[in-house]
Amino acid sequence: MYQFVGFFFAYLVGSAGYLLFRRLKIPTPALLGSMFGCGLLGIAGYYPKFPVQAVSFLSNALIGIMLGRLIDRNVFSQIRKLLRPVLCLSAGMIVLSLTSGFALYGLTDLSMITSLISGAAGGIAEMIIYGISVDADVSVIACIQTFRVVTFVMLIPYFAKIAEKLGGRKRDAKPVQGAERGPLFIRKEYLALAIISLAGAVIGKRLGIPSGALIGAMIASGSYATTIGKRYRYDSRLRCFAQIALGMVMGERVTPEAMSGLGTILIPALAVTGIMFMGSALFAFMLYKTTDWDLVTCLLCAAPAGLSQITVYAEEIGADTFTASVFHTVRIISIVTIYPLVTMLF
Repeated sequence: MYQFVGFFFAYLVGSAGYLLFRRLKIPTPALLGSMFGCGLLGIAGYYPKFPVQAVSFLSNALIGIMLGRLIDRNVFSQIRKLLRPVLCLSAGMIVLSLTSGFALYGLTDLSMITSLISGAAGGIAEMIIYGISVDADVSVIACIQTFRVVTFVMLIPYFAKIAEKLGGRKRDAKPVQGAERGPLFIRKEYLALAIISLAGAVIGKRLGIPSGALIGAMIASGSYATTIGKRYRYDSRLRCFAQIALGMVMGERVTPEAMSGLGTILIPALAVTGIMFMGSALFAFMLYKTTDWDLVTCLLCAAPAGLSQITVYAEEIGADTFTASVFHTVRIISIVTIYPLVTMLF
């Protein structure tokens, strides 16, 4: 009961942040407003206790179900078309992560391994787990990784608006729509969709796949809809709920300890984030010049933020969500699997 009250209170604060940001016309108000409101609670030391991991799991599974609509019988041919740019960008992200890590090492008195992990464009949880395994300074890794993700999540909407003006929204390419043809689900099929998607989310999580709940739910829901030859819809309020819940989870990471730890390395963290941004902007421009995608999609593909945050924003503005999700899935997996082997060389 106590944890339910805590969740309800955090959700009210997140919703208040959403309403404030929407009134101020700030992009992605549900995600950023919730993160801002709950982050203030965390900084003040009054963040309520509730099952954060369960909320994170359910919000990622819900986002995965939304993305599952993009999967149809042509999905594998679409992935084949993306294979070369995805692999090239993933390799570039590993190089950019090393560059950021070396820069952090040169600007601070941190150890080499702590610097390299802190500068990696991987998932926060995955990098913390890796840091624990090699006895790195986990508090510093958490601070810098959180700072990078939060900074990019807050800035991407504004840079996307600039990119939209510079590169248009859609050039010759059309985003993968997925499951836009065929009859709609009936009520009992929505129940089956929920059960199958949650099962996929659990399997993805248990297998240790980065963003496993999101990816598992997306594959399961898309596969089910494709198998029965129907399409499904969802209420836009569910998307808002998922974004607020995701903002609550991100806000939980903004603790007084994290802020005080960040204060001692703020300038190096800003420098590393700047390097990451310039590298990502360069990769986005290269994608724009070598593909027929619009600049907004290229920017979202190259942004070193979390998969769930990027796909939420892409879904909201109607960008090519499928392409962005494929890029970030491969990017995170490559960082998690290959980057530790590379860092061991140093």
